[in-house]
Amino acid sequence: MVLAALAATTMGVGLFAAMVGAWPVMPFAGLEIALVFFAFHVLAAHDQDFEHLEIGGSEVSVEARNARSFTRFTVNAAWARLVVKESGERCTLGLAYAGRTVPLGRLMSDEGRRDLARKLRGRIAVTAR
Repeated sequence: MVLAALAATTMGVGLFAAMVGAWPVMPFAGLEIALVFFAFHVLAAHDQDFEHLEIGGSEVSVEARNARSFTRFTVNAAWARLVVKESGERCTLGLAYAGRTVPLGRLMSDEGRRDLARKLRGRIAVTAR
């Protein structure tokens, strides 16, 4: 309904401009509607995104959904490594095991990822890069 209201408003303004002689406005009005529709589509695709990290017994498990892709990564806790990369203010995390690294904290802020790394020290071996 919001998209329809935005489209109606944009097309109304575009039609008014075309009626007074500013017809080149119409393609841009259509482009604006298409871009807003695309933005709504991207937001809807990421509406169900999540990450779940579970450390229990001898296993570390990560489940994550990013748009339509789902990842489940279960590893031996003794061999798992938390990879922390800091570059200026940016901080990224990953869970590494057997040559594969899965990103962690993708939905968190840089400070949130730093806080998570501090909380996981002692539970998972940490490698700083």
